[in-house]
Amino acid sequence: MRKDEIIAAIEKAREGIGQYLDIMAMLPTVDVSTNRAFQRRFNHFYRIRQRSEDWYAEYYSFMESGKCNPPRFEDVLDHLHATLGRYEPSFSSKLAATLAPDEPVWDQYVIQNTAQKAPAYSSSRKIERAKAVFQGIRKWYWERLESPEGRLMVEVFDELVDQHDQITDIKKIDFVLWQTRS
Repeated sequence: MRKDEIIAAIEKAREGIGQYLDIMAMLPTVDVSTNRAFQRRFNHFYRIRQRSEDWYAEYYSFMESGKCNPPRFEDVLDHLHATLGRYEPSFSSKLAATLAPDEPVWDQYVIQNTAQKAPAYSSSRKIERAKAVFQGIRKWYWERLESPEGRLMVEVFDELVDQHDQITDIKKIDFVLWQTRS
């Protein structure tokens, strides 16, 4: 990406950056398992919709319990499958990345940008395969952070966003890529 494209992406991401900073500021100060304001902001930012009350209760209880010892993506994926019987790679990654902000998120654009292939929902090995895909996503981000383009994304982000020190480099790249999706 050219510098002007990165600048344009960051400008388009400003509202989302503000929403993300609000979520991350609230996280350590509230009990996310009961705080509806946090849950509404998180659900809106990550586009979590149409889940059962049991799903939300389990998700946010697990998030709250993970504050002291953040679970990895693989642990969240296994937990949601075991407790809710659900295969939730995207929402598992968002919970893990909230508690451990150096972790990437999984969504269709990240899958596309990292040249991964999500397992079919009908696959009997989808959980095992999702863990391998997520490791590929991690590897892609680590390599991107070391690349000239990745370093430029972080440098421009730091120049343009006042609170850049509150956002990890992986999340900075994620904000840029989210705005340049096809």
